[in-house]
Formats: sequence, C-alpha cells, structure tokens
Amino acid sequence: MYVLNFYSPLFADQLRHGRKQATIRLGDKSYKYKKGHVVMVTLGMENSAREKIFEAVIDSVVVKKVYDLGVPLNLHAN
Repeated sequence: MYVLNFYSPLFADQLRHGRKQATIRLGDKSYKYKKGHVVMVTLGMENSAREKIFEAVIDSVVVKKVYDLGVPLNLHAN
C-alpha cells in the first residue's frame, strides 16, 4: 500500500473533515499512483512518527505542467 503524507499540520483539519480533495505532487507520479489504488493518508514530518488519518481510493491521477495550473488551483492546493 502506498502512502500519501502531508507535512503541514494546517491540512489536518481539512483532511479529517473531507474538505481536501486534491493534492499537487512535484514530478510525474502517474507510474506510482493509479486510479482505484488504495492509499494510506498520513500526517507528519519526515523522519518522525506519522499519524494515520484514513485510507482512501484514488479517483484519478492527472499530470500537468506547472504553467498549465491556474492560479485558483495553486492557491487552494499545497
């Protein structure tokens, strides 16, 4: 099972209450994350204990170049 980890505690409330529905990851991760895969969503800093928030099913994976992202998406994502 793959893990989607979020470092910032600012996302904790959004994750727990279902208000965060997308994430931006640097680089093409389409080889790693596929539609239908189950992932564990965690919160915590690198090299420290991470809190498991929940397990989720990936609905879709979209790869875009940074310049193709709109400003509103950038402001509400990572």
